[in-house]
Amino acid sequence: MMKRTTKTLIYSLCFISILGTFSLQKRSDSKLKTGPNNQRESHFFVDTIYSNKLKQERLLTVYLPKNFDKKKTYPVVYATDGQIISDAYVKALDSLIDKKMIPEIVFIGVHSNETWITSMKMEYRYFEYVKQKVQNSDSLSSRFNAHFDFFIDEVFDYAQKTYSVSNLREDRIFHGSSNGADFGLSLAIERPDLIGSYILCSLFQGTKDLYPWNDKNSPNFYIYYGDLEFEDVKLNAQNLEKYLKYQNIPYYLKCYEGDHERKKWENEFINTLPMIFNKM
Repeated sequence: MMKRTTKTLIYSLCFISILGTFSLQKRSDSKLKTGPNNQRESHFFVDTIYSNKLKQERLLTVYLPKNFDKKKTYPVVYATDGQIISDAYVKALDSLIDKKMIPEIVFIGVHSNETWITSMKMEYRYFEYVKQKVQNSDSLSSRFNAHFDFFIDEVFDYAQKTYSVSNLREDRIFHGSSNGADFGLSLAIERPDLIGSYILCSLFQGTKDLYPWNDKNSPNFYIYYGDLEFEDVKLNAQNLEKYLKYQNIPYYLKCYEGDHERKKWENEFINTLPMIFNKM
């Protein structure tokens, strides 16, 4: 059986290939700071936010629905790896909203840090998404906490002020895949009060932390993995399922036909949104 370090490198390289494919897509650099009324088309663009926590600028891929109006308040999806959000998401969201399968929503895809650490043959992305067993003051160990605070403090605050998204737990949805899903799981463990629903695809590392939820405080979980993925990925999803079932917490789990695939994650996300809003 492959060692975890080898598997981590394989999935990291796979994910880099995926990111490279979609980072070449053209997107508008325009920023919609004040949403005009009666827009006939939805807006899809890249915004920039400066993070005091990370001491650098970060990019956000933003989707605003047709007729976006800053006087309204919108449910919101916060997603990791915003750079892989393609036009397919836009078409799907437009269609779901037009068919009234979901309400008008805002989508905020937070880009990950793809800078390559040559000595470790890994990206900074990994250290920002995956909580390390031993944390100290060195730059890599502190990356998770800094990114965690950036995500829940700076991104949330910016989105609420700039794009009129709701600050209510039940109006927030998280979407993440691979190590991005691992980050979502840590977020749900450490701050279960923040986000109402989690769409977690292909949990890769899982977590060593104890699950803290019960049937009173648990978020809603929608969990996905492929039948061709490594056994650890399957086990991470199944272990989460066991806990939720033991605590009598409702959840949704699906094993799809396929591997560690971006298109599968996209499809499951789109299919899950109506399920979430029909439950509300």
